[in-house]
Amino acid sequence: MKDSTGKQLTYKEWSDLMRTRQYVLLPENMEDAKTAFILNRKDEREVRYIKPNATPADGTPANAPKQLSPEEAKEQYMASLSKPYESAYFNTGEVMEPFSTHDINGNKIKLKDLRGKVVVLNFWFIGCPACMQEIPELNKLVDDYKGNANVVFLAIALDYRYDLKKFLKQTEFKYDIIDDGRDIAAGYKIGLYPTSVILNKEGKVAFHTVGFAVNSPYWMRKTINEGLK
Repeated sequence: MKDSTGKQLTYKEWSDLMRTRQYVLLPENMEDAKTAFILNRKDEREVRYIKPNATPADGTPANAPKQLSPEEAKEQYMASLSKPYESAYFNTGEVMEPFSTHDINGNKIKLKDLRGKVVVLNFWFIGCPACMQEIPELNKLVDDYKGNANVVFLAIALDYRYDLKKFLKQTEFKYDIIDDGRDIAAGYKIGLYPTSVILNKEGKVAFHTVGFAVNSPYWMRKTINEGLK
């Protein structure tokens, strides 16, 4: 692990920085499954907005820009950032090859049976720093569509059931967890984690990305909403 200047970081150094939530991890080489990760500070550009109840002392000009709430300003800022890196394992518009498996609770899951729904997939493993960083944001995503039966969230973990159950006692992950998913991941030749994929109702890849970018949740929400239309 090293930072954006090339300095090598110890586990304690980079883990302490990650806990500040001011940094993101990105793969150094998107094409190399054994690549090192680079610790980058999040974009620090200030998001400026006007409070809805704020009124300039000299009146608001007729051509003044629309006043934005903090939420609107954040969304506008996220939209202005570059789209997250696409993975090398999928192609937008192609039908994803189906898989059949069981989740951590023994429930049967067939990807083909989920046609007609928007399916959000996450490939991850416990020892992946970037995977750990994105879990809170992915949980918020699940909450946004709580009660919507047309959106399904599946997390394919490389870890065994015992290790996952132990991990999930300490860390909540609201996706439907699939354990021992190494063969599924290998079937798609996935070599970098986390990898997220969103399928539209026809089972076609609508969005795919590798790593975790600060605006990944924005693009995931945007893709899900478009798929629900």
